[in-house]
Amino acid sequence: MLLIFNTIIDAKARDNFTNIIADRITFGHKYEVIALPDDLPDFGKYSHLLITGSELSAAKGSKWDEKIIGVIKALLQTEKPILGICHGHQMIARAIVGDEVCRKSVEPEFGWKRMIIANNRIFENVAQPIFLESRYEEVSSLDKRFEIIATNDSPAIQAFQLKNKPVWGVQFHPEMLWQDGNKMVENHLRQHPDERQFLADEMENENLVEANLNIFRNFLNS
Repeated sequence: MLLIFNTIIDAKARDNFTNIIADRITFGHKYEVIALPDDLPDFGKYSHLLITGSELSAAKGSKWDEKIIGVIKALLQTEKPILGICHGHQMIARAIVGDEVCRKSVEPEFGWKRMIIANNRIFENVAQPIFLESRYEEVSSLDKRFEIIATNDSPAIQAFQLKNKPVWGVQFHPEMLWQDGNKMVENHLRQHPDERQFLADEMENENLVEANLNIFRNFLNS
């Protein structure tokens, strides 16, 4: 059974992930969702761990850091597959390397960005490596324990794998399809209109975005 650790703080966005997106990315696999206020379960019954994105800051830290890192470390010890999205990606790096591995970005990234991806099983059948970005922070300076498997024109490490381990982090949001992603970014820019200068749209064919969900299929099959 997949454990989804939903670390989103905003109640509406958290419920949207739990009630709508979770079904989209699990392809009929059994799963259970826990959120930050929840008591932690017995991890032994789970086969995989997925950590969502979040509004929380991995660079500055939050009151939830100990709990989030504790869950990651517990699953790392079992050597079961782990995938982190955005903030989840950053917190996996922190759990393994230390707090210094995350930093505030010189410039944020928002919108659809093209990626250069490595030949890695997590990207199998990803037809068009263009993903939704929504971030202020980034992972930097990973050590030799990691393989960097996605980059773009920013300094951020866009995806990594812990070498020889089924542990991945992706800075972008492969769970977001075309309409979802546009709505997410526009909602953000409505609250922060001055950040529209950072908005990117490198999408070439929005009909291929659904293939990005294969990242989750590949993860579940790992």
